[in-house]
Amino acid sequence: MISTEHRDDNLNYLALTDEPFAKAKSYMIGLDKQERTILATCVLASHEKTVQMKEAEARTSKAYRTWKTSYQDSVYDYEIVKNKRQTATLVIELWRSEFSGLKQGIIL
Repeated sequence: MISTEHRDDNLNYLALTDEPFAKAKSYMIGLDKQERTILATCVLASHEKTVQMKEAEARTSKAYRTWKTSYQDSVYDYEIVKNKRQTATLVIELWRSEFSGLKQGIIL
């Protein structure tokens, strides 16, 4: 059985993480959109002769590697908050099912 205290903790968590969840998602999406810009800037700055060499240099540049690390971190942060919120929602739904069963006299 899920206690009302545990349910309340999860409700509070959901209420308090609306903004951090939105911020994590927007940061992740913003970084995703930056990839083309960073690659294009690096390709334009390259002194290589062929397009393939310019792209290879761009993908190994410090700017791109920094972007990639930031993007991976942002996806991780977003997924952690998302998963914790989903878990909290499941706990609340489970509590509701248990409570409904108890009201109907169903023993769980």
